[in-house]
Amino acid sequence: MLRATVIVALGVALTVGAASRAPRFEDFRVTEVFKGKPPNIDLRTVMQKRYPTQIRKQAILPANFAGHFRIAEWGCGTSCGMLAVIDLKTGKVYDGPFQDMDYGEQYRYEGGSQDLEYRVSSSLLVARGCPEFKNCGTYYYEWKGDKFDLLRFVPHGPLL
Repeated sequence: MLRATVIVALGVALTVGAASRAPRFEDFRVTEVFKGKPPNIDLRTVMQKRYPTQIRKQAILPANFAGHFRIAEWGCGTSCGMLAVIDLKTGKVYDGPFQDMDYGEQYRYEGGSQDLEYRVSSSLLVARGCPEFKNCGTYYYEWKGDKFDLLRFVPHGPLL
């Protein structure tokens, strides 16, 4: 009876540990990387039409996210950034998961200090900061082909 209880408890602990672990880039692996020439860019939203130069300038660069996408980043003031996602196969442009991100440099964030992290070999985006200047923390998003799904949010740590 005691042995069965220990085995069940161990199984629960492992399940809880795995569920509470932060998403990792290798958990969202993408194997095919686009190497072709990007088509004309299709700017559709108000945000995209407000920053056409930034988006077009970065659309000619190689894929840097989820195989055939390019995350275009630009500043919007001191410790503030914006992004768009460019599909280098189709030319479609998608807004990021937030309008703008204040990087809240006075906070400590889970997993590191880099504001945005992404890989060409993964569909995971990690954003650290304060979207629209509130709710500071580390955000883990999965790219689902045309939008981001929030996987996990970890509020910021204590002030440094």
